[in-house]
Amino acid sequence: MRILVTGGTGFIGRRLVNKLLKKGHHVIVLDRNIRNARKIFKDSVELIEADILDQHSLAPLKRKRIDVIYHLAAILDETSPEMWRVNVEGTKNLLETLKNKKLERFIYLSSLGVLGETKEPAKEDAPYNPETKYEESKAEAERMITYYWLKHGIPYTIIRATIVYGPNETWAQIIKAAKEGYPIIGSGENLFHLVYVDDVVDALVLALAPIARNKIYHIAGPDVLTYKDTYKLICKLLGVKFTDKRIAKPLALALSKLYEGISKIKSEKPKVTMLSSSIKRLTRNRVADTTLARKELGWKPKYSLERGMKKTISELTKRGLI
Repeated sequence: MRILVTGGTGFIGRRLVNKLLKKGHHVIVLDRNIRNARKIFKDSVELIEADILDQHSLAPLKRKRIDVIYHLAAILDETSPEMWRVNVEGTKNLLETLKNKKLERFIYLSSLGVLGETKEPAKEDAPYNPETKYEESKAEAERMITYYWLKHGIPYTIIRATIVYGPNETWAQIIKAAKEGYPIIGSGENLFHLVYVDDVVDALVLALAPIARNKIYHIAGPDVLTYKDTYKLICKLLGVKFTDKRIAKPLALALSKLYEGISKIKSEKPKVTMLSSSIKRLTRNRVADTTLARKELGWKPKYSLERGMKKTISELTKRGLI
């Protein structure tokens, strides 16, 4: 198949592109920085230089044969003024550009966060209840995708992942914070459901199956630990003492808002561990029911939290990031 990938140079996107290539697909990577994409993929993929915020630059897609599109391009940083535009308007621009093509599928990577707090394992038909701006943007994008199916017949598959972890800069910051004794925020008893990056990629590839047409699937790892026990595991793997320090959630949120304000004044990029949105995600129950993905797609996570976190720490250590 001829498969277009947005966000192909990102943390999840690179792994997805490489897996699709191994399976023999012709992969087209859409990126606004084609030089960077060429350095990463060399001549293994077809490259299109375009910006999803500029609908005019997407015009060449109308003339190109595309069977499937994976839409992964997104901004997670809620302090970015471009977040809503990229996550919502960018998705709309893609759908509008492709609405008259005979696409086999529009596969979208979303977040379980669109459902907000989930104390019990959440099924795919649970109501929207986003709490952060990022989650609101993903929920709005999902609504738009289903609208374009109803209005223009663009078939879709939505993969909702819990918090994705693996060897990237975000998790380097998180693991370094644990190494330095970052305090536990709140009680630490909230359920913290994570999923390793390679398990997400497996689910995205399996979503090509015909049965996944016009479906939503939840993807999460096999272990549901509390935030405190997840922190303990990271400390054990790092060989450092688990902290006894605590900070109340309201105080942590107040301090993070102050920190975000100072960072904005100084025009500095804030640390992900200090963002109020990160604190909200860190202290909230988030549990997914993955029965549907297991049953219909044959998906099964390969990484326990300990195995995945051990691999993450090992790779980040090799790169000198922690």
